[in-house]
Amino acid sequence: MLLLNVPPDTDGLLPAADVARLREFRERVDRELPEDLARGGRTSAAPGRVTVDLGADLEADRIRRAEDIRYGQQVEGFVVEAFRDGRWAEVTRAGVIGASRILLLAAPVRARRWRVRVTAARGAVRIAEFGMSRSRV
Repeated sequence: MLLLNVPPDTDGLLPAADVARLREFRERVDRELPEDLARGGRTSAAPGRVTVDLGADLEADRIRRAEDIRYGQQVEGFVVEAFRDGRWAEVTRAGVIGASRILLLAAPVRARRWRVRVTAARGAVRIAEFGMSRSRV
Protein backbone atom coordinates (compact mmCIF):
# COMPACT_ATOMS: atom_id res chain seq x y z
CA MET A 1 0.00 0.00 0.00
CA LEU A 2 1.21 3.47 -0.84
CA LEU A 3 -0.41 6.46 0.85
CA LEU A 4 0.05 9.54 -1.33
CA ASN A 5 -2.14 12.06 0.58
CA VAL A 6 -3.50 13.64 -2.59
CA PRO A 7 -7.11 14.55 -1.76
CA PRO A 8 -9.62 15.84 -4.30
CA ASP A 9 -10.87 19.40 -4.09
CA THR A 10 -14.50 20.31 -3.29
CA ASP A 11 -15.47 19.52 -6.92
CA GLY A 12 -14.00 16.03 -6.63
CA LEU A 13 -11.01 16.84 -8.84
CA LEU A 14 -7.31 16.50 -8.17
CA PRO A 15 -5.28 19.71 -8.45
CA ALA A 16 -3.33 19.96 -11.73
CA ALA A 17 0.00 20.26 -9.90
CA ASP A 18 -0.69 17.01 -8.00
CA VAL A 19 -1.70 15.23 -11.21
CA ALA A 20 1.58 16.33 -12.82
CA ARG A 21 3.60 15.02 -9.84
CA LEU A 22 1.67 11.72 -9.88
CA ARG A 23 2.48 11.29 -13.59
CA GLU A 24 6.16 12.00 -12.89
CA PHE A 25 6.06 9.46 -10.06
CA ARG A 26 4.55 6.82 -12.38
CA GLU A 27 7.20 7.50 -15.03
CA ARG A 28 9.95 7.11 -12.42
CA VAL A 29 8.50 3.82 -11.18
CA ASP A 30 8.34 2.56 -14.77
CA ARG A 31 12.05 3.43 -15.24
CA GLU A 32 13.11 1.93 -11.90
CA LEU A 33 11.06 -1.27 -12.21
CA PRO A 34 10.38 -1.74 -15.95
CA GLU A 35 9.58 -5.46 -15.81
CA ASP A 36 9.72 -8.26 -13.29
CA LEU A 37 12.50 -10.55 -14.52
CA ALA A 38 11.35 -13.26 -12.10
CA ARG A 39 7.88 -13.45 -13.63
CA GLY A 40 7.72 -16.74 -15.46
CA GLY A 41 10.75 -18.09 -13.60
CA ARG A 42 10.63 -21.40 -11.78
CA THR A 43 10.17 -20.75 -8.05
CA SER A 44 10.72 -23.15 -5.18
CA ALA A 45 10.22 -22.51 -1.49
CA ALA A 46 11.41 -24.04 1.76
CA PRO A 47 10.95 -22.67 5.28
CA GLY A 48 12.65 -19.27 5.37
CA ARG A 49 13.90 -19.48 1.79
CA VAL A 50 12.62 -18.80 -1.73
CA THR A 51 14.65 -19.63 -4.84
CA VAL A 52 13.89 -18.56 -8.39
CA ASP A 53 15.47 -19.92 -11.58
CA LEU A 54 15.10 -17.33 -14.35
CA GLY A 55 15.92 -19.84 -17.08
CA ALA A 56 18.83 -17.72 -18.34
CA ASP A 57 21.48 -15.38 -16.96
CA LEU A 58 19.79 -12.01 -16.52
CA GLU A 59 21.09 -8.79 -15.01
CA ALA A 60 19.23 -7.18 -12.11
CA ASP A 61 19.83 -4.11 -9.95
CA ARG A 62 16.49 -3.88 -8.11
CA ILE A 63 15.20 -6.65 -5.84
CA ARG A 64 11.62 -6.60 -4.57
CA ARG A 65 10.39 -8.62 -1.60
CA ALA A 66 7.02 -8.76 0.09
CA GLU A 67 5.69 -10.67 3.07
CA ASP A 68 2.14 -11.93 3.38
CA ILE A 69 1.40 -9.56 6.24
CA ARG A 70 -2.06 -11.00 6.90
CA TYR A 71 -0.05 -13.06 9.41
CA GLY A 72 1.94 -10.10 10.68
CA GLN A 73 5.37 -8.81 9.77
CA GLN A 74 7.75 -11.61 10.74
CA VAL A 75 11.07 -11.11 8.91
CA GLU A 76 13.73 -9.24 10.88
CA GLY A 77 16.73 -10.05 8.67
CA PHE A 78 17.42 -11.60 5.27
CA VAL A 79 20.03 -11.96 2.56
CA VAL A 80 19.65 -12.03 -1.21
CA GLU A 81 22.02 -14.40 -2.98
CA ALA A 82 22.87 -15.15 -6.61
CA PHE A 83 24.30 -18.45 -7.84
CA ARG A 84 27.51 -17.50 -9.64
CA ASP A 85 30.68 -19.44 -10.46
CA GLY A 86 29.22 -22.63 -8.97
CA ARG A 87 28.29 -21.22 -5.54
CA TRP A 88 25.79 -18.99 -3.78
CA ALA A 89 27.17 -15.47 -3.25
CA GLU A 90 25.58 -12.78 -1.12
CA VAL A 91 24.37 -9.82 -3.18
CA THR A 92 22.82 -7.75 -0.40
CA ARG A 93 21.31 -8.05 3.06
CA ALA A 94 18.70 -6.07 4.94
CA GLY A 95 16.40 -6.08 7.96
CA VAL A 96 12.63 -6.19 7.74
CA ILE A 97 10.64 -6.90 4.58
CA GLY A 98 7.05 -6.01 5.51
CA ALA A 99 4.32 -5.38 2.94
CA SER A 100 6.88 -4.51 0.26
CA ARG A 101 10.54 -3.65 0.12
CA ILE A 102 12.66 -2.71 -2.89
CA LEU A 103 16.43 -3.00 -2.55
CA LEU A 104 18.74 -1.09 -4.89
CA LEU A 105 21.94 -3.00 -5.58
CA ALA A 106 25.22 -1.08 -5.68
CA ALA A 107 25.89 -2.53 -9.15
CA PRO A 108 23.92 -4.80 -11.49
CA VAL A 109 24.39 -8.55 -10.92
CA ARG A 110 24.02 -11.19 -13.63
CA ALA A 111 22.80 -14.66 -12.63
CA ARG A 112 20.29 -17.33 -13.58
CA ARG A 113 19.42 -18.50 -10.05
CA TRP A 114 18.58 -16.18 -7.16
CA ARG A 115 17.34 -16.73 -3.65
CA VAL A 116 16.23 -14.89 -0.55
CA ARG A 117 17.18 -16.51 2.73
CA VAL A 118 15.68 -15.31 6.00
CA THR A 119 18.31 -14.99 8.73
CA ALA A 120 16.09 -13.71 11.56
CA ALA A 121 12.34 -13.84 12.14
CA ARG A 122 9.78 -13.42 14.90
CA GLY A 123 7.66 -16.36 13.71
CA ALA A 124 6.68 -18.35 10.64
CA VAL A 125 7.76 -16.51 7.48
CA ARG A 126 5.51 -16.21 4.44
CA ILE A 127 7.22 -14.61 1.45
CA ALA A 128 4.52 -13.37 -0.90
CA GLU A 129 6.70 -11.85 -3.63
CA PHE A 130 10.22 -12.21 -4.97
CA GLY A 131 10.72 -9.90 -7.94
CA MET A 132 13.69 -8.33 -9.66
CA SER A 133 14.27 -5.71 -12.33
CA ARG A 134 17.00 -4.03 -14.33
CA SER A 135 16.31 -0.31 -14.07
CA ARG A 136 16.60 2.17 -16.91
CA VAL A 137 17.90 4.90 -14.59
